[in-house]
Amino acid sequence: MGIQYTVLIDGHCPVCTGWAAFINKRDTSNRFLVVAQETTEGEEVLSNRPAKMSELDSVFLIDESGKWYAQSSAVIRILLGLGFPYNFGAIIWFVPSPIRNFAYDLYARNRKRYPSNS
Repeated sequence: MGIQYTVLIDGHCPVCTGWAAFINKRDTSNRFLVVAQETTEGEEVLSNRPAKMSELDSVFLIDESGKWYAQSSAVIRILLGLGFPYNFGAIIWFVPSPIRNFAYDLYARNRKRYPSNS
């Protein structure tokens, strides 16, 4: 099938690197390419992000059509891409995005305090 999604994570964040390990371990179809934002490749990809996302401190997902997703929408797209049973986590899609992203931002602001447990 090949790479369909690029995921950009904060490579200095234990939770984010744990999330990357979670994705890589469960991505049996090799659909995801996970890249740390601080790498040369990550910086190059980030330089192409939409202007409306330029100030976001977030995980990003870029799909095969080049569409960008950030914050909770990126997480939901990742869960959907991992398939069963992880796609059930996408049920949070029904929560309005301002509420989802408020919760995401609250967690993300403190993410370096939390240990990783992938």
